[in-house]
Amino acid sequence: MVFRRHTVKDPRGKRQVLSNRTPRTNIFHSICIDGNSNISGERSPFEGSCCSGQGGAESTESEIEEIPKYRVVLLGDSGVGKTALVSQFMTNEYMNTYDASLDDEFGEKTVSILLDNEESEMIFIDHPHVEMSVENSLSTYEPHACIVVYSIVSRASFQVAEEILNYLWREHYTQERSVIVVGNKSDLVRSRTISENEGKQLATSRECKFIETSGGLKHNVDELLVGVLKQIRLRESRDKKLRRQCTKRKMSKLHGSKTAHSLNLAREILNKMCLNDSKSKSCENLHVL
Repeated sequence: MVFRRHTVKDPRGKRQVLSNRTPRTNIFHSICIDGNSNISGERSPFEGSCCSGQGGAESTESEIEEIPKYRVVLLGDSGVGKTALVSQFMTNEYMNTYDASLDDEFGEKTVSILLDNEESEMIFIDHPHVEMSVENSLSTYEPHACIVVYSIVSRASFQVAEEILNYLWREHYTQERSVIVVGNKSDLVRSRTISENEGKQLATSRECKFIETSGGLKHNVDELLVGVLKQIRLRESRDKKLRRQCTKRKMSKLHGSKTAHSLNLAREILNKMCLNDSKSKSCENLHVL
């Protein structure tokens, strides 16, 4: 049983709350993930983890402030289902991905998740593609991760996603932050125009992760939610290790240039090994860098 605690900030700046039944009435709801529900037969990413969400009112302000907060921006053409995906992150209630009424629910939505016995607060930022450019989204929110969404039944939306990824690549964002390419509406098999391999190739060419989802059937939605958080944490851990290595290298210079040179050479070899290893890993595995 997985518990989530979430709030919503609408475009007018009002704080709202969603629940699993009647929206904006209760701050807590639960979702039960069957370990066998994964089509691939793999272990569910939620299995063995939970977010109690209970006693939240008793938590002190200092405890709440200690919870790490991560901003995630959703990018992509209009009508690809970005808002519907975020709404599914908030609730376990079945929701029609293609309901036009969801277009009015953009803005900032927050969900607290307990994964691997560590709670994190994720803030999903969803603005219409025509209202805020990619450059403005990145400069305004400075996100920890980006989700680039396209529809598998729309070649135009795929081209928009490619343009966004090209921009992120030129700005070195894909190398520095987590970027996940999402092919949404995978349930519309008969209308598919973008193959899964085509989506994978695009993601791999820009050093991004890839996953196909269906907001309508809630296929891989939970896997995406957990995967985004996992990618952010992995990059944080990697960056901390690199900083420690840099500190050790600076200290080693005090013991002579030969030692510093040796450490620098070792670091270069290690980085090359990690790079080659990462290329061999599947871009669909959201639990490794």
